[in-house]
Amino acid sequence: MTQPSPAKDNTPRTYKDKTSPRLMSGQLTVLSILVAMVPLLCVATLGYVFYDAAYREKTHALLAEKAMNSVQSLDGFLEEKIANLRQETDSAAIAELSDSGHLRARLHSLQNAYQGVFLGLDLVDASGTIIARTGDESLLPTPAGESWFAQAISRPQFVSNLALCDTYCFLAVRITTEQSAWLLRAHLDPDLIQEKIRLFHPGGTGGAFFLDRQGAYSAASGTEPDSPETALLLAQQFFPEGRPVVLEAKDAKGQTNLYGCAPLRSTGNILAIHQPRAQLLRPLFKARLVALAIILAGCGGIIITALALAKRTEQRLFKAELELQHMQKHVMDAGKLAAIGELAAGVAHEINNPLAIMMENAGWIQDLLKSDDPHSEENTEEIFSSLQTITTQGHRCREITHKLLSFARKADTTTNVVHINSLLEDIAGFARQKAKYRGVEIRLALDPKAGEVESSPTEIQQIILNLVNNAIDAIEKDNGLVQLRSSREDGFVRIDVEDNGQGIPEDILPSIFEPFFTTKAAGKGTGLGLSICRDLLSKMGGSISVKSTSGQGSIFHVRLPASSPK
Repeated sequence: MTQPSPAKDNTPRTYKDKTSPRLMSGQLTVLSILVAMVPLLCVATLGYVFYDAAYREKTHALLAEKAMNSVQSLDGFLEEKIANLRQETDSAAIAELSDSGHLRARLHSLQNAYQGVFLGLDLVDASGTIIARTGDESLLPTPAGESWFAQAISRPQFVSNLALCDTYCFLAVRITTEQSAWLLRAHLDPDLIQEKIRLFHPGGTGGAFFLDRQGAYSAASGTEPDSPETALLLAQQFFPEGRPVVLEAKDAKGQTNLYGCAPLRSTGNILAIHQPRAQLLRPLFKARLVALAIILAGCGGIIITALALAKRTEQRLFKAELELQHMQKHVMDAGKLAAIGELAAGVAHEINNPLAIMMENAGWIQDLLKSDDPHSEENTEEIFSSLQTITTQGHRCREITHKLLSFARKADTTTNVVHINSLLEDIAGFARQKAKYRGVEIRLALDPKAGEVESSPTEIQQIILNLVNNAIDAIEKDNGLVQLRSSREDGFVRIDVEDNGQGIPEDILPSIFEPFFTTKAAGKGTGLGLSICRDLLSKMGGSISVKSTSGQGSIFHVRLPASSPK
């Protein structure tokens, strides 16, 4: 029936499927890492986004606050100097202020009180003519044009455009008399304003400067804006309710700077404080690196822990699989013993016939030996004929017992080339005696082209014999029929076991392959046969399916991978 395959190593097979411990361990590792890391990364991402936004908002707020505090400080300084100048106009008449000596005395008084602030004083009449002047003429430049005078004479007080404070800076208060209007102008030291700009400097490579609405600016050396275009952009800013604004702009080198701008109440100029964004956000970048290092360390810890747990789980799964295989082997042996028990009665009856013939011939030989002439030629021929019959029937008994022993031996998973048709013929011959006493006929319809499979012959024998026994047990009427068919189908060898028994109810059909499920009476079935068949076929790369109609019979389809042609 079978012959060893020269191309196969006759060693026990192992089967890899979706439930292998290594694959399950790998899946568990990936799942564990995902379950642990996804929340961590989500929290880290949210924390990064919110912390980044909060830090940027705080940086903008600090820059805006610095700009606002700076203009308030400068406004306070200018208002104080205007108040000083107003005291001079309140304490002296126009006639006194028109006197150069008196004006010089007032200047010395202011210079003594506020050293390094006042450079000179002018009295200007309503036509813009300087009536009296005191101070160092070389330090008292006169603004070009008359636009400043028109603005100053129309206001109680006036401060010059600080965007030009690197050239000149002055204050003016209006003196109104019954006859005319006058201006008392005080020249301030431009270096003092430049020094204050330096005080507003935020540090690093940033800077501070004054702007007017036309984009002109004045800045301490090294703190000017990066380009006239940037200055014009800042000059066009709108300040709702006098609040500072913060904006980003790129310089000519492509570096992004943050600008905090605030308006001066006393002049209408704009104070702009700027600093490279990278410098302001450097602590944020450091925090990012620390957070990234912590996240990477956490991810590394998660991966290492998951791998360690997966390794332990894999070892336990391997151990459990070995125990399961051991248990399944015992279950298979139990299934075989159950099948042998079902066949035992038929085998006993099959052996009884040749034993009866052997005993009859042995009795006849005894009678011949007791005759008057046991050595006669006729008696000798009869004795030899009876001995030949006894020998023939003995061989028949030995063949029956060998088949039973072949099936009863422990399962052999050695891979051999199995001739399916020969195997089915042996199984049919083995089961016919049981079928005969049940009134069931076993028929074979074997396709010569069915071919061979490479598998364990004892396992295939157990599968088909289980199906044949079930088919015989399912028939509860006379003229029962069990058919065994073989065929070739799409690279598979197909075996059909069909009966005309009572069939399987549709509601229990999905459960018939479950372990310990049986429809037989108590004590007549273990419920393991079909479960064992399914597991064995799954390991072989085959499959089993069933079609059944209640009251008409069932047909089981077995598919096994056909062996490759040599």
